[in-house]
Amino acid sequence: MSTLRCSCPKRVRDCWNNPSPPRYAVFLSLLVVQAGFGFYPVLVKKFNASANPLIFSLYRDTLAVPVLLLCALVAEKQLKVPKLKELPLFALLGVLGMFSSQLLYILAVYRVGPNISSVFQQLTPIWGSILAVLTCTEKIPPPNKAFTWSKLAGILSAAGGAAEMTLTGQSFAQSDGHYSDWYMLSGFLFLLCNTFSTALYIMLQKKYIFMKNSAWATLPVSVTLWSYLFGAISMGLASIYYCNQLEVFAIPVQAAYPLVYAVIVASSLCYLLTTWANHHLRSTVVTAFWPCQVPVAVVGSYFVTGDELKPLQYIGALLIVFGLCLVVCSNFKEEKYYKLLEPNSQYSVNSETLEHFDDGNGVKETTRLLN
Repeated sequence: MSTLRCSCPKRVRDCWNNPSPPRYAVFLSLLVVQAGFGFYPVLVKKFNASANPLIFSLYRDTLAVPVLLLCALVAEKQLKVPKLKELPLFALLGVLGMFSSQLLYILAVYRVGPNISSVFQQLTPIWGSILAVLTCTEKIPPPNKAFTWSKLAGILSAAGGAAEMTLTGQSFAQSDGHYSDWYMLSGFLFLLCNTFSTALYIMLQKKYIFMKNSAWATLPVSVTLWSYLFGAISMGLASIYYCNQLEVFAIPVQAAYPLVYAVIVASSLCYLLTTWANHHLRSTVVTAFWPCQVPVAVVGSYFVTGDELKPLQYIGALLIVFGLCLVVCSNFKEEKYYKLLEPNSQYSVNSETLEHFDDGNGVKETTRLLN
């Protein structure tokens, strides 16, 4: 028994430091991420209704920084400091992945509840597929292939499902008379911007850190740490708006439960595992796991808060799920197609690097990997 206890941490550490970890381990880490993200809005809705969203997010990001710093010292045994020219990239990652994404999400949870907030996360892989092409993270699919049109159909289906859920939510809000149309509509708009920010954060991280043979590519904890630091700075600058309302900075006692969960699980653990998985998988595969948080949120909210989706909103949810399935299947067929064209390459990492980063050192390093 003691031998098993000693071997488990060693296996986790070896898997984390392995340049090519088992695929099942990476997939399992993404499932853990979505489970952590899925239960977070349930706790926010249950225990944190009276806390200011911006101040709550400020405390979440600020407290997560020392946790990530400790993880970097333990896991990577060093603290790498960005160069001056690298600071804008980490600042952009912090604004997109931490500041805008987290703040918009918690604002949406207050307005539309954890169920709809989690259902809208299925738009993340749709945005991811679009951004992967626009940012040249992945190749433009050929127009004469079926998987190209099925991906387009998936995007349209998901967009239609999101629009249907928005209109249905507005009609039910009007009939209930509890929330105004604008209050509910703003929640849906926040979710659209939240999912877009998350997808863009993952795409930029993949393109400018993990596809450029950067020195940061082997330091996923440090990448997350510095991104979070700039996210906390952005939250602090935004909270200056409340400098004359000091009572806003007081967090209710019951908000301690979601705050501790947010710092340890939703921030430190989930973002670390996302960065690590983004290093070893295609970015579209990483974003494709985002809908897995829906069942966690639905089951959790049923038992904790008693929230349920309206019957017509299930139609919109099914359209988003259907769109996701089309996009994921299309990505799988597209990867097989390119592997047939380049049988000696590993399309997910090396061939992308060869295509997009053909400077002298990059080509030399890529050629060594391919051979």
